[in-house]
Formats: sequence, C-alpha cells, structure tokens
Amino acid sequence: MFRLAGFLSLFVLLLAGCAGKSATPRQQDMSAAPGDFATRAGTVGQGVFLDRTGRPLAGIDLPRTLVPYDYILVGESHSSVCDHAAQAAVLAALLDAGQRPAIGLEMVDVTRQEVLSAFNAGKLAVADLPRALDWEKNWGFSFSLYAPIFELAARHGLPVYALNLPSELARRAGASGVTALTPSESALVPGAILPAGEKATSRLTAFFAEHAAMMPHRPGSETSPNDASLARLRSFLAVQALWDTQMAFAAVAAHARSARPVLILAGGGHVEFGDGIAARIRRLDPQAAILTVMPWRGGLAPEPDEADLFFYCPLVFQSRLGFSLEMSDTGGKAPAPALVTDVAPGSRAEAAGVLPGDAIVAVAGRPVSSLLDLHKAAMDAGRENTPLRLTVRRGGETLDISVELPQRP
Repeated sequence: MFRLAGFLSLFVLLLAGCAGKSATPRQQDMSAAPGDFATRAGTVGQGVFLDRTGRPLAGIDLPRTLVPYDYILVGESHSSVCDHAAQAAVLAALLDAGQRPAIGLEMVDVTRQEVLSAFNAGKLAVADLPRALDWEKNWGFSFSLYAPIFELAARHGLPVYALNLPSELARRAGASGVTALTPSESALVPGAILPAGEKATSRLTAFFAEHAAMMPHRPGSETSPNDASLARLRSFLAVQALWDTQMAFAAVAAHARSARPVLILAGGGHVEFGDGIAARIRRLDPQAAILTVMPWRGGLAPEPDEADLFFYCPLVFQSRLGFSLEMSDTGGKAPAPALVTDVAPGSRAEAAGVLPGDAIVAVAGRPVSSLLDLHKAAMDAGRENTPLRLTVRRGGETLDISVELPQRP
C-alpha cells in the first residue's frame, strides 16, 4: 500500500510541489514461511525488526542479514521519530558487522552535493549542516530527526550523497515535461526517465483515485473536473518516475564512486514493493543485491512482497489542533480507534477537553478506520467552518467532543 505521508509530500510538490559487487546476486532466502505475520510478530516493542514472516530478529541477526547487500533501502514516514531511530539502528548494525556504507539521502537534492562533500571531507560539522543545506526551507522536516545519521557518518568516515532533484525542478517537469526545463536544469536530470512497471502504475493510480477527493476542483476553472484529475494523475506519475529514476541513478553512481554498499533513506512510497527506486536500480545495475526495509504499523499484516524486512513503529499523527495520535494500520478495512498519546497545553484540543488516553472511535459521526478518515473530516469541517466532531471512548464512557477549527478568511 502506498503510504499517505509519502503521497502528501509529493502532492504538496505538485501543487506548489559498479565497484564492489559480486558476479551474481547475493540475496539470502527471504521467502515467507507459512503462518500469520501478526501472530509471529506478537507484542513486539517499538523499533523491533522482523523478517517477512513476522519473526522478530535477535540482536545479532540484523547485522548478519544486512551484510550481503549492495543497496539497502529503508523507507520512512518523514515525521516519525520511531522510523528515524530504526534507520539509525540499521546503520549501526552495518557498522557492527564491519561494513562502512555510503549513505544516500532523498532529503538532499543534487545541487547541494558540494555541501555534503565538504562534510565528507571534515570541513563541516554536523551542526553546520542545517544552515549550509538550508534544511528547513528545502526539506521542512526537523533536522534533529536525521542528525543521528549524520553523526554516525562523521564518526566513522562514511560518505553521504544527495539523491534527489530540486523540488521546483521536479514540479515543473511533472507539470510540463522535461522540455520545460532550462539547459542547466536539464543537465541535472537523468538522460532517460524509467517509467514504473504495470503493477506499480496500477497501485499508484488506485491510490491517487482513492485520495482524489482531497484535491478539489478549482471554481472558475475552464478545465472539467475529470480532465483536471487526469492531468494531476499524469503529473503525479511523471514526478514519481522522475524522482525514482533520479535517486536510482544517483545511488548507482555513489556505489561505483565509493566502492561501498549504499544505505538509501527515502520515503516509504519510494521503497515499498521494490518498484520505486529499487526497480530502477535493478535496471541500471542488474547484478546488484538489493534489500528493502519498511515500517510495519501493527494490525494488518504487510502485503506480499511489500518489503524484505520490517521494523515495528506504530502509525503516529501530530495534529495542528494540538494532539498526537497513534493507531494500528488496518488498511481502512476495519475500525481502528486512534489513541490520543499527547495533548499540547493551550491548544484547541485541550480547550475542547481532549485528554491523553482518549480513543477516537468516530469522527463526524463515522467510524475511524484510518488517519485518512480524520484528515477528510477535518478538511470537510474546515470548508464548512464548523467544529471537528470527535467521538471518544474514555474509560467506560463514550463522549462527543467538538474541537473548534481556525476560521477561514
């Protein structure tokens, strides 16, 4: 399943916005054994790694599992503290196994490689990077989430490489094609953009259709809603293909340049099912051994072939209304109450009476089965300038709580 967080990051962009490899692939046997994933996973703690059958990996198992691979792709939800801790754990496990990988980052575009090269040469410290990379403007998610990766890189002399394209360039290329780019911009783009395969395109198209309601038609537009949606879908698929192709080209170049395995950190939508970055790497570096690692949110078992390894990190959402939520992933197929884990002092949620420990079972009168239900209800309430109506379970009581939203001008 293509994850919401990865899609929303892309949607914002659309609107704003071979040295060191063996002669044959060296993958271990990752075939799933019979049995239920969730049963095998049991009640594991946050950050525990699991094989694709749901079996928790003992401490020594993870380094051994990672060693044979040329490319290790670890997906993330960009705002998840747990996901970033797991990524740092993967890097630490590689170091424990005696590996000294290169690190490829979706979060930094290739025009910033000179900054990373200065960091690699010891001319910049970790503390210098947020300013030098203009991190807040160019990525937006807190640098503190990524600092442990940079600190391990500095401590162990691991080269770090930019993988992505500038967001403005990707946005224009998706909307108007690469012919809309200037010559200097075209020089940054891979010579050939590798399209997604049939299965990947079907998944992305289905995901886009499911969330098309989040992209309302602009009043007064001369384009029909259907034509506008089709144009957005084409842009979505074009930018996704451009990003995945670019990051694959950059990762393969980093592998060749450094003669090291490459640890690739990227949003989950670029990693899951191996049909984003990994699929392009297979075309560019056919003999490479590739491992994909994804978060498992609990609840629904992962889909077949979603990843080779998983780490358990609950689905977490931080609302601008001032509360944080945690819930299991049921794929929207069954009710899944959202647990309120924190309420910010002075927030709209606190003023409305929301408390940590509340379980949100319905929103706007409809059962909650995913974070998307909350997002859609909040958007509807915002358009109508009405409070967000929550039904919460607190102890043995069921309560209705209305949270006032900021008024639109």
